[in-house]
Amino acid sequence: MPIRLPTLMTCGFCEYIAGTRECAFVHRGPLVSTIVNHTQYESGAVLIIPNLHLSTVLDLDAAVLDAVGREAQRISRALVERFDATGINIFQNNGLDANQHYPHYHMHVVPRYPGSDPTKIYSHTNFEAISIAEQRDAAARMSPAALA
Repeated sequence: MPIRLPTLMTCGFCEYIAGTRECAFVHRGPLVSTIVNHTQYESGAVLIIPNLHLSTVLDLDAAVLDAVGREAQRISRALVERFDATGINIFQNNGLDANQHYPHYHMHVVPRYPGSDPTKIYSHTNFEAISIAEQRDAAARMSPAALA
């Protein structure tokens, strides 16, 4: 049986990549991009997304998978250096039965801080969206130029 995916009329992540929907990019690479998650359950939470529409980890080729891993490490360093994170959660979900809400692969990179609840699991419905200005501020703090 194949992985069951959410059905949406449009893919918000593809709209971000195309520039037809507003978001705050931390980094845009040739294969993957990093955006500030508009629902921040920890300050600095981001999403790493392939620039092509790929639904699950099973759809990623080796080059994209490698780019996701390298970006997760790079952004984790930025979160420690720029946000003073003392821990990092990295996770992603594949399919409806694993709590995937968008049918486009994405990896969550979430900084943790002293006093963070390590058992708190992300659900986009539990957190209010932050403004695009707040998203852009967080993106600027993590950008490659800020770390140069």
